[in-house]
Amino acid sequence: MNVYFAIVAIFIVCIFYTALGGMKAVMWTDTFQVIIMFGSMLIVIIKGAIDLGGPSVVWETAVNGSRIEFFNADLDPRVRHTIWSLVIGGYFTWITVYGTNQAQVQRYMTVPTVEQAKKAIWINAFGLFGILTICCYGGLVIFAKYHSCDPLATNRIKTSDQLFPLFVMDTLGEIPGLPGLFVAGIFSAALSTVSSGLNSLAAICLEDFVKGIFYDKLSDEKATSISKFLAVGFGVISFLLVFVAEQLGGVLQAALSIFGMIGGPILGVFTLGLFFPWGNSKGAFVGTLTSFVFMFWLGFGTNIEIAKGNLVIPKLPVSVDGCPQANLTIQSFPKQGESGGVLEFYRVSYMWYSMIGCTVTILVGLFVSFLTKFQDPRELDPNLISPPIDRLVRFLFPEFRHKILWDLGRKMRDAKETINRSSHEALRKQSDGVLNKAFDYDHTETKC
Repeated sequence: MNVYFAIVAIFIVCIFYTALGGMKAVMWTDTFQVIIMFGSMLIVIIKGAIDLGGPSVVWETAVNGSRIEFFNADLDPRVRHTIWSLVIGGYFTWITVYGTNQAQVQRYMTVPTVEQAKKAIWINAFGLFGILTICCYGGLVIFAKYHSCDPLATNRIKTSDQLFPLFVMDTLGEIPGLPGLFVAGIFSAALSTVSSGLNSLAAICLEDFVKGIFYDKLSDEKATSISKFLAVGFGVISFLLVFVAEQLGGVLQAALSIFGMIGGPILGVFTLGLFFPWGNSKGAFVGTLTSFVFMFWLGFGTNIEIAKGNLVIPKLPVSVDGCPQANLTIQSFPKQGESGGVLEFYRVSYMWYSMIGCTVTILVGLFVSFLTKFQDPRELDPNLISPPIDRLVRFLFPEFRHKILWDLGRKMRDAKETINRSSHEALRKQSDGVLNKAFDYDHTETKC
């Protein structure tokens, strides 16, 4: 199937049911799609492992091929995957997805209580762990299948993203219907992601821009109609952005790079507001804008240098010794490309992008806030700052916190107490006046 035809089909279907059904349609289709995703992946991986001789053979082949690496503790941020980049960088990536992503937060809002939202997150966490485990094991099965005859080196495929479809056809191609199940699983994953994004974009644009700026009072019918048009419009824009995304390299790196480039600054502005009471609106705006510019320069600059050949993504060794063709040689690639200058910064692993974007937003936001009359924490509503952070600061720095003005809402409390005292004083005087008048009246009646 032509890839562009598949993309057109996905977007037409997504735009259609997202515009007509809204969030309810997205939630129900997601439910069915996740079942298809799990089912198709499990069938492919289990059949492939059985054909190779079982899980023990798969694991042994991966170990012998140096594909198992659990504890790479290299502190160099230019190393693509280490325990630090996966744990720390991965934390920032996933907290961005689950904590600030509109498509995810909008799902939380569909349940009636906070407790149900928490349960949904835990269920999702186990499901995510399951699908990631299946995908990782799938990679080991694919390596075991082609460890002695790499399809990319023999030009059977053009990019590494085509490895899994090739594996499916080689493993299940003779069984009618099963390759189609795999295609259904891929389409389900794409439909779920695109439909959620379109719905969240339409909702936030309607609430924050259409209602917030242009029309503060809209009937439900007009709001629904506008939301449908917005979903269609964002669907067309997203379709056009596909041609930009295909220039960002492999699917995994492209997805996580985009999460970092966009999600990192957004996580930063949320963190600035939740944890740093001195930040003001100017600092938040300038910090977020600066971080966006910086991250887009880093992300797109890296991919431009990769396209030029100045940067080379390191690859593990592959073999063609088991290929049936004779006299095959593996094309040699430079190990690192050019070096020095800004290229060294471009080599920073994409797993750190979210953390870098978040950090830049916070640092620039605080700097600008202090230059433009920072927010006085004593005048701030304590409910706007994370309660655990407030308790932690009060516990760790009982004396020093006064020097940094960490006494959240003190002036608000003082003003409220002053108002209450004034009210009580006024009521007391009013009561005394009434009693005095009553006494004077009673005294006059006695004289008479």
